[in-house]
This record gives sequence, C-alpha cells and structure tokens, in this order.
Amino acid sequence: MARGVFDFSDRIAKGIPSPSGGRPGGRVRHDFTTAFPDPDSFPADGLLEALGRALKDEGRDLVYYPHPQGHPAMREFIAGKLERERGMKVTPDQIILTTGSGQAVARYVELLTDPGDVIITEKFSYSGTMGIMRRHGARLVGVDMDAEGLLPDALDDTLKGLETRGERAKFIYVIPTFQNPTGADMGLERRRQVLAVAQRHGVPIFEDDCYADLRFGGEPSPSIQSLDEEGSTLYCGSFSKIVAPGMRLGFMAAPPSVIESVKAIHLGATPSQFAALATLYYLRDHLDEHVQELRDIFRAKKDTAVAAVGERMGSRVECSDPDGGLYLWLRLPEGADTAAALPKARERQISYGPGTNFSPGQDAYNYLRLCYGHLTHETIREGIASLAEFFEEEGLLK
Repeated sequence: MARGVFDFSDRIAKGIPSPSGGRPGGRVRHDFTTAFPDPDSFPADGLLEALGRALKDEGRDLVYYPHPQGHPAMREFIAGKLERERGMKVTPDQIILTTGSGQAVARYVELLTDPGDVIITEKFSYSGTMGIMRRHGARLVGVDMDAEGLLPDALDDTLKGLETRGERAKFIYVIPTFQNPTGADMGLERRRQVLAVAQRHGVPIFEDDCYADLRFGGEPSPSIQSLDEEGSTLYCGSFSKIVAPGMRLGFMAAPPSVIESVKAIHLGATPSQFAALATLYYLRDHLDEHVQELRDIFRAKKDTAVAAVGERMGSRVECSDPDGGLYLWLRLPEGADTAAALPKARERQISYGPGTNFSPGQDAYNYLRLCYGHLTHETIREGIASLAEFFEEEGLLK
C-alpha cells in the first residue's frame, strides 16, 4: 500500500518565514527591486586571467580545507584596504571572510540576539537584515533620521525611554554610508555624535558599510569603527557591489574576543576559494580603476533615474538624490499603498521595493525603493514612465 508524501509543515521552525512571504518569483521587464550592479561592468576577462595566475601560484593548496577565517592573503588585502579607505586599524586575524555581507549580518545577529531582545535600527532599514533579526525573535525599534542618517538626539531619547522601562537595547544597527534604502550619507561629525550617544548608554554599534565603495559625489567620511577607541563597534563589508553578487564574497571585522565567538558558530563556512583567489588577484592589480569605472556608470544611471522621476512624477513625489549607492527612495502622497499595488504592477511588468519592506514597524505604505544599477538608461526611462502611468491609474499619484 502506497504511503502519502510526508508532511513537514508542523516540523518547520517557528522563525522561518512563510513561503508565501518571499520575493515574488520571476523577473519582470522593468525590475527596480534588487540592487544588482551593471552586468556590463562585470570584469569577466580580468577575473579569468587573475584566477589563472592564482591557480598557478596556489592551486595545489585547494586540496586542503581553507583557513577557518578565509584566505589569509585576502584578509591581509582587506585589512590594508580598510586602513587606506576607511581609516580602520584591524589585523587580518580580526577579519573573517563570508559569503557576501548577508552572511556577516546573519553571524553577528545570531551571535548577539536572544528572543525578545531590542535592536535599534534607523527609521527605514535594509529588509534582509530586519528579516534575519525577526527570525531570531528580536523586537525592532526604528529611530528617526534625516539626509545624514540617524539623528543623535532621537537615538538618545529612544535609549533613555528603553532604560526608563527597565529595558536595554542589545545593539544599534546602522548603515552610515549610502544607507539602504534612503541613500543617506552620514558626515564625520554626525558619526561622532551617534558613537558618543551609543557609548554613553553602553550599547554597541553594528556598522554595515557594504556600499562605501560606490561613492560618486560628496566627501567621504571614515568609518564609525575607526572613530571608536573603546572597541564597541562591529563592522562588515562586501565585494558583491564592486565585483558581482554571484561571487559571494564579503567580510566581517571585529575585536578579537568577538571574532573568537563568531568562529565558534562559523564552523569553517568560508566562501569558495575560487572566488577569493580570483577577487584577490584581480583587485590587487585593478581595484582603483575598476571602482572608478563603476562610479562613473552608476553616477550616470542615477542621474537618468532622478531626471525620469522628476519628468514623470514631478512635485507629486519626494525623491532622494544620493551621492552613491544603487537606489532611489521615493515618498508618494499620503494614503498611497505601494505594497498593495505591487502585485498589479508586476502584471504590468514593473517591480519595486515597497516601503513596508524597509520599515521596522512594517508601515511606510507610501514609500518605495527603486534600484537602477543593473538597468540600461533606456529601460530606466521606460520603466519609470510606465510606473508613473500605473500609479496615476491606481490613484497613488494625485
């Protein structure tokens, strides 16, 4: 007698998202959803040549398991890059390679979060990180922000309010450089102020800096971690945006005690040695010129996207005009619901990130994020025109 298919539904862990809550399947023509870089910028020939040299030099070592923190020379390269570009003084032993910054985020959250813990984020924050936090049972509290990011006074008031109720934030998650989704860029004095507030309350900062390479305007500021003399700032970065997400290469940098704790849960799950070797050998020779090429590409696409929003939506929306990154943040008139409109937009071959995805309280109904990095100029213009027409038909633009 044949048996039915085993039902796992009552065995799935409670923190796992519902399958229906995932990203809608299939790509659409005007896909503004994900912050992919430009496909034409992918240095395929350079990486192939670099990997060839790497395999000639180090190929025999691939028969062994890699170092549990990742390729030593790659970690040395990252430590040098962080010192030159972000003002940080960390050793290779304070760095762990990860499969993109997403794994770095997941490791920090797993390390620091118990069910019921309060985590501070910006008023709008990256949806992927907040999803990880919620799966670990965290309670997210968003703090007001402006064009420079997190507001120090609002952060101070929030932390005081928690303390008054006998609670304490576990850590503060912040994206100070080209914040996702708003594009806010935190200046040096603001970074100092945010750090001072956090340290006054004894709360560590988790600094996600994965967009720092994508600056095409404005003056860069050093990382918050570089300003921290107490060692209370954890840091992560990524090569996904300057090489390719498919390479799956990011990193985390932290004090030695934290790195040792991370290693206890990391279990040697390092990125592919092929990816690390190809990226290392390529960027050692081509980092500056490649990043400058990307900046030129993304600056031009950002200008196209901002101009198209202005032409098609005008003063009916508020639109960011960032100095870096891969996305615009739009505010539609009150009463608009971009999340409710998304399924019908996809039927029109248009997709975007609704504001609810980026809100700790899962509100922000009249906001949306538009990613332009992987689209052509023509597709950006066509897509924003189609989006404006759709919003008008649905009554979201008045």
